[in-house]
Parts: sequence; structure tokens; C-alpha cells
Amino acid sequence: KKKKKKKNAAAGTATKSLSPPIVIEQGNKHISIATVNNTIIKKTSGDKSWNANALSSPQQLPKKGKFMFKVTVLRTIGGYITCGIAPPSFDINGDDMFYECGWHFVLWNKALYSGPPPAYWRKPYYEGGPVHDVAVVVDRSERTISFIVNGEDQGVAYKDVFDDSDDLRACVTLFYESDCVCISPIEILK
Repeated sequence: KKKKKKKNAAAGTATKSLSPPIVIEQGNKHISIATVNNTIIKKTSGDKSWNANALSSPQQLPKKGKFMFKVTVLRTIGGYITCGIAPPSFDINGDDMFYECGWHFVLWNKALYSGPPPAYWRKPYYEGGPVHDVAVVVDRSERTISFIVNGEDQGVAYKDVFDDSDDLRACVTLFYESDCVCISPIEILK
């Protein structure tokens, strides 16, 4: 009996080369790199200070419908990371911007912070263990922001805080040098 030769599935197929990552934003204290499917944000200097602010992209978030994006922690010391949405006035080189501008969830103390309106400072939001990933859910028609923390929907965090026409962007703030997160592409929900 002759043995049948196994076909090599890869034989005869061309491989597609991937484009190199592109630096899409560089602040004084961070760098944002767009990969094929995600944006990686890493704090590059200025340890132990809320001074590495990043907007995920120069592109604005959709102005209609309901959508989400996910922030996954790749590296952190204690979870001193914020995520949320902000207008373009969010200063990527400013200090403590999550107190002044936008609507944020802080991973280390599991609380809400925002600039007006409303001005939240350390409003309790999530009672679970360490935070590894957060989905930020924005509903433009209901004018709400919700967070899904470690896969658990925590409900509406902010309501009536932006107008339909407001230009909004995904944002994060990193505290420790070398903290690093990955922001997924926007997923349209309805």
C-alpha cells in the first residue's frame, strides 16, 4: 500500500505582509501606536503623576447610535489608569485632566471622575476585584456612558453629559511609567 502524502495547507498560499505600526500621537509623556486592529498607548516618562493623557485617535467617535470600545490593561503597577471619553479640548500634555475634562472611570479605586457637567470626584462605581479590561459604552441618542468592567455591565455611569453634536474621543490617562493599554476598534451596537 502506498502512503498518502498529507497536503501542506500552507503550501502554495501567499502570505500577506502587515504594515508596520504607525505612531498616531505623541505627547510629552506618552506614545500612541496604531497596529492593524488596535491602538496601543504606553507611558514613556514622568513616573508617578497623572500626566500621560492620550486620545485614542485623532478621529472622533460616531455622532449617532450606540457603540463601544474596549480598554485592556497590558501592563500596570496597581491599576493607576483611567479610561473614558473626552472632547478634543482634553489636553494630552496636561496634569490631572480627568478631573477637568471628560467622563472617566478610574481602575485603581473603581470610581468615576469628570469635569463638568457633572463634576464627579471619586464617586463609587464598581465593587469587584482588580480591573483588567473595561468596555466603554456610549449611547448618543440616550446621551449616556456606561462601563462594562471585567465583563460585568455596571449600568449607566453618566447621563445627559454631552450633546448629540459634540465631538468626542476615547481617552486614557496613565500614572506610572511603562503602564500600557490597548484600545480596541469601535464596535457599533445599534
